[in-house]
Amino acid sequence: MDKDFINRSLKVSTIVAIIFAPFLLLYFNLYITMGIMAGAIWNIVNILLLSQIFTMFTSPEKLNKKWAVLAGIIKFPVLYGGGYAIIKYTNISLYGIIAGFPLVLAVFVLRVLGIYFKKNPVVSYGIFRGVKK
Repeated sequence: MDKDFINRSLKVSTIVAIIFAPFLLLYFNLYITMGIMAGAIWNIVNILLLSQIFTMFTSPEKLNKKWAVLAGIIKFPVLYGGGYAIIKYTNISLYGIIAGFPLVLAVFVLRVLGIYFKKNPVVSYGIFRGVKK
């Protein structure tokens, strides 16, 4: 996976989460909606920081590793401590957080499927007859 794929997927995930927010308020109560949004935002920040850490430490070029160390310091104690505080001290729904967490993963899967089907049209199964490669 290249860095552009991850960054674009995170941007799409952020846009999808923002678009879903008003509709979630229509169908669920405020605490479940806040939980779904918190789970989505938590996972977006988690993957962003994780990609920064891996990029900085595994890149063959000489890069400034201070940003990777800073991302690690932010990711582990701050992000996970904040997640614990949200679960422990607020009324945000735990089920909402669990439901919001895989939003980014769903965007990744849909983007990979889109790339796959764009490169490999489904002609061999006879689903789209008359489609030329």
